[in-house]
This record gives sequence, structure tokens and C-alpha cells, in this order.
Amino acid sequence: MKNITIMWVAAAVAAGLLAGCSSIDKPVGDATYRPANFDPSFTQGEASYTTSVFSILERQRRADTYKKIFDFCSGKFQTLGESNDGEKVHIRFACLPKNIAQTQSPYSIQQKSPSLY
Repeated sequence: MKNITIMWVAAAVAAGLLAGCSSIDKPVGDATYRPANFDPSFTQGEASYTTSVFSILERQRRADTYKKIFDFCSGKFQTLGESNDGEKVHIRFACLPKNIAQTQSPYSIQQKSPSLY
């Protein structure tokens, strides 16, 4: 019976270590001080996750962080930069507006040249 209890505690500790940490660290400032024409579509922030010596864990934490950013932005986002302080990986991001995120960028649409006839 004691061995089963030890196994359950060990499993709980292992699950906690494998889960890791990812979070949205720095969303935009307090709503009180935002301008009246503030567009939440362009919200910027920073998310982070704990690094690991095991690449499979780090990939999972990165995927979890991307999902949290996607949920925070209610859709598509763009990464602005990334840094690693040895303990955590920090990802700076900007949420994209819904109309741009779901349609093709105007810069990627091939323009037709004017006809000379």
C-alpha cells in the first residue's frame, strides 16, 4: 500500500515537471490609461515558457505558449522577437486584426500592370 502511495506522489511530481510553465507576461497596460481610439486588434505583449534540457518538453512548452497567445489574441498573431535568458524563452508578439488575419495581405496580391492598348 505504501508503494502505491509513493508511486502516485512520484507520478504527480513528474506530471508537474513535464507540464512546465508558459504564460502571457506583459499584455498592454491598464485600460484606464489607453487612448480613446485604442484598437485591441493591435495589442502587443510578451509570453514566456521555461526552457528544458529535453527538446521534446521544450517543443511542447513552445506549442502551449503559442496556443495561449492565439487564445489571448482571439486569433492570429505575429511574433516580433524572441530572447532566451537561460531560464525562460520570451516571445514578443502583436495580435493581428481579424480582417487582415483572415484575408490575404494586400502586399501579397499580384498587381496587374496597366494595359497600353
